[in-house]
Amino acid sequence: MTPSMNPDDPLRVTADEDPLLMVLSEELEVVEEQASAALMAAAEPGLPLEGDLLDGAYRVRGLLGRGGMGVVLLAEDVALDRPVAVKLMNATMLRSDGAEDRFVTEARAMAGVRHENVVQIYRLGTFEDAPFFAMEYVPGETVVDWLERHWDQGGDPPAVDEALGIVDQLCRGLGAIHDAGIVHADVKPGNVLLGPAFRAAVADFGLHRPLGQRDASEMVVGTPAYLPPEVVTSRAPTFGPAADVYAVGVMAYEMLTGDLPFPIESVGDLFEVHLRGRDAPAASKLRGDLPLAFDGVLAKALARDPSDRYATMDALRKALLAAREEIGAPATETRRIVVADDDGDFRALAEETLRFAFPEAEVVGVPDGDGALEALDAARSALAVVDLDMPGMNGVELTAAIRGREALADLPVVVVTATGGAPDWRLLQVLGADGFLVKPIDPYALISIARRLVGAAP
Repeated sequence: MTPSMNPDDPLRVTADEDPLLMVLSEELEVVEEQASAALMAAAEPGLPLEGDLLDGAYRVRGLLGRGGMGVVLLAEDVALDRPVAVKLMNATMLRSDGAEDRFVTEARAMAGVRHENVVQIYRLGTFEDAPFFAMEYVPGETVVDWLERHWDQGGDPPAVDEALGIVDQLCRGLGAIHDAGIVHADVKPGNVLLGPAFRAAVADFGLHRPLGQRDASEMVVGTPAYLPPEVVTSRAPTFGPAADVYAVGVMAYEMLTGDLPFPIESVGDLFEVHLRGRDAPAASKLRGDLPLAFDGVLAKALARDPSDRYATMDALRKALLAAREEIGAPATETRRIVVADDDGDFRALAEETLRFAFPEAEVVGVPDGDGALEALDAARSALAVVDLDMPGMNGVELTAAIRGREALADLPVVVVTATGGAPDWRLLQVLGADGFLVKPIDPYALISIARRLVGAAP
């Protein structure tokens, strides 16, 4: 966020003075209490205690979770006053050949990728000879939680645009990982975090492989349901983008239908399904409101032969968005969308993109926050896309002003920025923003998030 330099700016106050920052503080206190209780329950040799300082930088607040290599702790960056997640290697793993090297390699792989849909790493350090790395803390849930909430608790199926909104971000994050020369190789719902403003972020690089690496190991590593067929059908599978494309295909199928494409729960099932060459049921047969166009896209992503799948994550996400075009727009009144940005080129791109996605819509462009508020007050709108850093009323102030008006309280708001990051996502979520995009934005990303929000708008 780029706040005003005016010393009287009302946003430049402490958490004790600003109710919005008090909400942020209260949310973090709840997480800290839960994490602290978990840490006390899991007390064991080699595990830091609450209050311990790691490498003089991170104050331990609690336990967030466990993994095969160690634990993930909630901590406070004492210098920058922000929450962080710390992955600490289990001390017993130090005796395992190559384990420490793999842990450090994971940290370096994460550090080599900078993208809003990939968890950011901050620092590599040690605690009592065990390595750890500090990374961005993403509050919220995982796609596992999302699936349970939508499919396992008897509620209505998720909107297609909501599922595609997550998959679109997942594809973009994995595309950045591939551009960095690595394959994630462990894409699954538990490794995709859903944070503030509906941001999806890829986490856990513990099983990553260099792009193009051949695997002659006879050991099957990973979650069976999301492993590609070549893991069991090839003597030495090559890890390329196709492996992650397959895993995303499984996730997309599962998110859209509530079922896995193949009945795989164990390594035995993995061999049984893929060696027999079974095909997945058409997704449209499991969900009646899903256009037939999705069947072909998902079948291609799940192809047994890697060369028959989409070559890149970008190709898959564009194919999913093209299939989405088969869903007819409901017969409603003409939509009105307001775009506020002082960058004329971006504003023109956003207007053109939104007119393509919503041909019937009236798209209004304005150069600043004051003009946006006037346009929103003038007529009922379905969506506002606003820049974070604008002259006059900036994106934070505009979002707060929108939420302060009773007539605009439910208006979907997407904030775009060239400079923002995780703190902005969290603050904007509390203010009531529904989406956050980093410039230069991909038009397909804007279409995906806009469709999700306009479809859910009253």
